[in-house]
Amino acid sequence: MEERYDVKLEERKRFLKYFRVWMILAGIALVAFCIMRLTHKTEEKTVPTRNNSVAPSQRVYDYADVLTDAEEKKLEELIAQYEEYGTCDLVLVTINQSVGYTDSEWTESMVNISDDFYDQYAFGYDQPHGDGALLLDNWYHAGQDDSEAGAWLSTSGKIEYAIGSYEEEKVFEALDDGFEISAFQGYANALKKVASYGYEESAESSHQLPWLLVLAVPVIVALIYAAKNMKQAPGVDTTSSTTYVPGGQPIMKNQQDQFLRKNVTKVKIETSSSSRSGGGGSYGHHTSSGGFSHGGGGHRR
Repeated sequence: MEERYDVKLEERKRFLKYFRVWMILAGIALVAFCIMRLTHKTEEKTVPTRNNSVAPSQRVYDYADVLTDAEEKKLEELIAQYEEYGTCDLVLVTINQSVGYTDSEWTESMVNISDDFYDQYAFGYDQPHGDGALLLDNWYHAGQDDSEAGAWLSTSGKIEYAIGSYEEEKVFEALDDGFEISAFQGYANALKKVASYGYEESAESSHQLPWLLVLAVPVIVALIYAAKNMKQAPGVDTTSSTTYVPGGQPIMKNQQDQFLRKNVTKVKIETSSSSRSGGGGSYGHHTSSGGFSHGGGGHRR
């Protein structure tokens, strides 16, 4: 009984010795995670303030006159809330003018108008020409079937990198959903969506370093430990395929696979096309005529 107890005790010692480093690593990761969470809570209380005194305070430029005065005022108030949440400038411009009927003409004109408007007024939450987005919406119809209506989103600063083609799709989906109620609701939905991506970008960038520290330290230590201590001598193969066969010779049974038939079925996979009509799409990163970097995308109605 005493001998059995000593064996178990020895096994426990070997187990603890073998996994000691891994337990230490787990403890380091846990401590680092707790520190990160405490830091995260502290950072959440600190809201960046707008640092741009050059740009005007106006955010809604309804040249197409699709909003009432009350709706413009209400939208200005909502945008102020969205900007504080997303720490980015949000601007709405509506127009009712010909920008070109073909997709290439329409896209080029919408890009230039939105980028130049943003640059001219030096919008940007963190600095002039900085973090923000401008939603340009055109209501022009030359005729019943000749529509140049559509929206374009010009992005700058952190929003340029926070919003790609997928996020642009979501912004315009929010715009279209709101349009089923009213133009005011469509613009409010779209700008709120943009602000949410600004918030996510700020949260990700502010906590990127702590997460890297949490992951990097244990991984590096683990790799060093593994390189030094985890190598084991290769085992010696003491058996062969005939070790336990009488006479040392394998007995081969006659085996035969019969290929009876093969049926090949071809199925055509249908792909769904976009529900949107007209042009638009993501324009990607580019430099405006004013020499500033922008992203952007849009769609026609």
